[in-house]
Amino acid sequence: MHPQSTIIQAGFGFIFLLLICFCFSENKKAINWKLILSAFVLQNVLFLLIRYVPFVHSMLSHVSGALVSLLGHAEAGAKFIFGDLVDSKKYGFIFLMVVVPTIIFFGSLIGSLYFFGIIQRLIAGMAFLLRKTIKLSGAESLIVIADIFLGQAEGPIVIGPYIKSMTRSELACAFTAGLANISGSTMGMYLGFLSAGDPQQSLLFANYLLTACFMNAVSAIVFAKILFPETDFDNVSSQKVEVSAHFSTNLLDSIFTGAMTGLKVAVSLVTALIAIIALVHMIDNVLAGFGGLIHVNGYINSSTNGVFKDLSLEYILGQIFRIFAFFMGINWIETLNVGSLLGQKVAINEFVAYVSLGEMKMHNVLSENSIFISTFALSSFSNFSSIGISLGAFGVLAPSRQKELTAIAWKALFGAVLAGFMTATVAGFWHGILG
Repeated sequence: MHPQSTIIQAGFGFIFLLLICFCFSENKKAINWKLILSAFVLQNVLFLLIRYVPFVHSMLSHVSGALVSLLGHAEAGAKFIFGDLVDSKKYGFIFLMVVVPTIIFFGSLIGSLYFFGIIQRLIAGMAFLLRKTIKLSGAESLIVIADIFLGQAEGPIVIGPYIKSMTRSELACAFTAGLANISGSTMGMYLGFLSAGDPQQSLLFANYLLTACFMNAVSAIVFAKILFPETDFDNVSSQKVEVSAHFSTNLLDSIFTGAMTGLKVAVSLVTALIAIIALVHMIDNVLAGFGGLIHVNGYINSSTNGVFKDLSLEYILGQIFRIFAFFMGINWIETLNVGSLLGQKVAINEFVAYVSLGEMKMHNVLSENSIFISTFALSSFSNFSSIGISLGAFGVLAPSRQKELTAIAWKALFGAVLAGFMTATVAGFWHGILG
């Protein structure tokens, strides 16, 4: 595909996504376009700095390398329990043996870093920069940055004392930010899906995912502040707020608590994947039978060159979301496949979508450009099931806001989905120009 076509598509994609969001704004006249423009510019600057400024790129590459090396430490722990079954070169990629130990290890690492105050200092420092750059409130800046490191379930803890007094716009921004990002503790499993044990591929995709994390944090602000503009200025939280205290007063307890949190996430993930993939397989069988009755399976097989052999859920989702894939800079021929990935992420979850992307990558179904853009597009928790997780996290910390949180939840999810798509569109735009 010619780079100029990608640039034009992604350029229109910016307008397309912002226009859709504007149509659903709660108060179009109250939108702070200066803040929106600042956040949008910052998102683009972040991508350019990380990808094309040698010092910044080198620094992130070192972080990516450290992340990949951590996977090796997780493998050491898993090997003690499971033996050679964790050896991907010998037995292939076994999800249970590779991904689950990684989640547990990352959970314990986050717990220990939080105990020593490292996470808090990172969050506070980066939140200060965000507050000064975009002029967000203190609570909003904290939660947006915290979600990068802790994710949608643990992130709200850092602003626990402030949630009950936050304005509707601040609360919506916090909710949207949690849905629009992934967390450091889940990144290892995505690398497992995408690299299948190849260290060089792990390093490459770690760089992509880390870049997407920072971009999504800013992108969430853009769409949250269009959908839920600030109108209650007298009650906006203080510009200076403090990160909540340690999770625990004991190092071993912090490590164990983090590991147990990782185990709960891993068990939930394995359970969900078994159930969801089985149900999708069942639905696909039903749809394939129906497709045979109405004689569309042959057309689907021939029109997609055998990528989709019958009528299936993936094919239907692909048709629904392919227009978004096109505006990210994807060649129209590949938009059905990428649209299917986007649909799986929103309707099911990003785990399933990354598994599918890994399979497409392995079978050379997608071009390098499409894999690059798709990796960015899938890197968020913005799916239907995540609403319950976020509602639970915020509801425990501020029960008095539960009704209001429920009222904004679906629109916040809509904003988070668009935020992730914008991140991919920005990546596609500059990747088309600079390569």
